[in-house]
Amino acid sequence: MGTIKPWVLLMATAAVVKVVVRFATGPSFGPPLVLNSALTPLGTGVLSDSAVSELDVTSFVQTITTNRGRSRILYTFEGGNATLSLIDTTGVLDPDNGTYANQIRPMIQIVITATYSGTEKALFSGYIASWNYTYQQDIDAAYVTISAVDGERILNLADITTVTGQAAGQTTGTRVNKILDTVSWPTASRNIDTGDTTCQADPGTVTSSLSRLRQVAATEIGGFFMDTDGKATFKSRSSTISALATSPTVFNDTGTGIPYVSLDFNTDDSVLANSISITRIGGSAQVATDAASIATFFERSFTRTNLLMETDTVALDYANAILGTRKDANLRVKGITIDSTADVAATVNAALNTDFFQPIQVTRAQPGGGTITRNLTVQGVSHTITTTRFLTTFSTAEPLVEGFILNNSQYGKLDSGVLAF
Repeated sequence: MGTIKPWVLLMATAAVVKVVVRFATGPSFGPPLVLNSALTPLGTGVLSDSAVSELDVTSFVQTITTNRGRSRILYTFEGGNATLSLIDTTGVLDPDNGTYANQIRPMIQIVITATYSGTEKALFSGYIASWNYTYQQDIDAAYVTISAVDGERILNLADITTVTGQAAGQTTGTRVNKILDTVSWPTASRNIDTGDTTCQADPGTVTSSLSRLRQVAATEIGGFFMDTDGKATFKSRSSTISALATSPTVFNDTGTGIPYVSLDFNTDDSVLANSISITRIGGSAQVATDAASIATFFERSFTRTNLLMETDTVALDYANAILGTRKDANLRVKGITIDSTADVAATVNAALNTDFFQPIQVTRAQPGGGTITRNLTVQGVSHTITTTRFLTTFSTAEPLVEGFILNNSQYGKLDSGVLAF
C-alpha cells in the first residue's frame, strides 16, 4: 500500500476517517480481497487481477461529502455519490506526470471508512467518475477534486434484453438475483431479501439493468440500493415493516436522547396522495381514492405503471396500502443533522450505523411549552466531514406502508393502522 507524505493535519474527529483508492487493471464489480481488512473478510472479496494496489490518501483529504438515498419516500433510491477535496504538495497525484499517472483513470474504486472503538465501518464504497487536478499561480500545491459514484452507475450502463433464468411466479427477490446474474454481479456483493410479491414473466425489452431492478423494487414497494460496503441490496416490503418493530434511535433536545444540531420540520403537499392508480403490465389500472381527502385538498394523484405483479388484485392492494398512509397532510420531519465530532458514543454510533429503513424517534421541545414527537424511518444518509468536524444528516419520512405489529406501542393499535398486504 502506498503512503503519501502529509501536508496537513490528520482529521481530528472521534471516528478515524480513512480514504483508500484501489488501482486496478480492469473493471471489477465487487471489492477486491484485501488482507487484514474487516471490510473484506475471506469469502467475501473478489480475487482477480482487478485488485492491483491500494493508495491511502487520507492525509491529503480536506473535505468529504457523501450522499446516499432518496429525498422522498415515493421516489426511487438514487445512486450514491461522494466528493472529496485534497491538497497535493508533491505532485504524486498528478494524473499526467505523477507517481500514479498510469493508474489514475475513471472507474477505479474508492472506499471511505470510519473507525470507532476498534470497529471499522464503511461510509461509502464506489468508483471514481472524475479526478480534477488544478494548479493555482503562486501556490506550491495542487488542488485535487475527486467525484465518485456507487455501483448503480455501473448497473445503469449495463443494458439487458432477456433476464437469464427468469420465469413467471418468481418472488421479487429471486427476480432481482436473476437480473444481477445476467450482468455478472458477484453473489458475494449482494444482500437480497426474498420478497413478498411474485412477478410475471420478464417483458424482454431493452433497458438498463438498473431500470429493471427499480421496476422490481417498485412492484414490491421495497427498495433497491447500494449499501455502504458497495453491496447490491434489495429490501422487501415485509422487512421494511418488521424494522418498525425494533427500538428506534431516539433524538431530542431534552437531554434524554441523542442531541441534534438542526431539525427540518415541514408541512406541505409534496407527499400527499389521495387518488392512487397502479397498473401492471397486461393489466387494467387499479384505482383507490379517498373522497374526504379530495374534498379537503383537491385531487392529488400518484400513478405507477408497467409493474410486474401477476394479478390486478395485488395491484389494487398496492393502491390501497399507499392511500392509507398518504391521504392526509401532516407535519413531517424532512431531515435531522447530528454532530459526531466529539467522542460521545451514542452520537458517533448513530452517525456510523444508522441506515435506510431504520426507525428513529425525533422530539422537539417547543418555545412556550409542549413537544412535538415523530416516529420516522431513515430514507437518506449524508456525511459532511472536514479536518475538524463530522456532521451527518438523515433524510426521513413516515413509513410508506405500515403493518400491524403485535405488542408495539406505535404500530400495534387496533383501528389505527393499515393491515399491510
